[in-house]
Amino acid sequence: MFYIPWFLTLPLVGAMGAYLSRRAGGSQRVVFSSIGFPVLPFLASILVVLPVSLIFDHFIAHSIAPMALLMALLGWVLAPGVALLAGGLTMQLFLTRLTSRRIAGS
Repeated sequence: MFYIPWFLTLPLVGAMGAYLSRRAGGSQRVVFSSIGFPVLPFLASILVVLPVSLIFDHFIAHSIAPMALLMALLGWVLAPGVALLAGGLTMQLFLTRLTSRRIAGS
């Protein structure tokens, strides 16, 4: 289940991260990292919890925990990551075109 207002603001957050990182003089790699940074804590926690739950869950056939963790991966990492990238890469494209027009106009 998605929290819709939060999900709708993620492209703006990604765009803001790309803009601020580019404005500070960051390389393409740094700009890309700043776009996806908000989902990294969720990814790290799921990557730690999933193997631990699989190792210590003795009744894995009757448990819904692995499926719930995979759904959390989808809802808290993949979908927000796509929304952040949509905003951040759009801002990157806009900034690249703006910079190339300034250079061509000089």
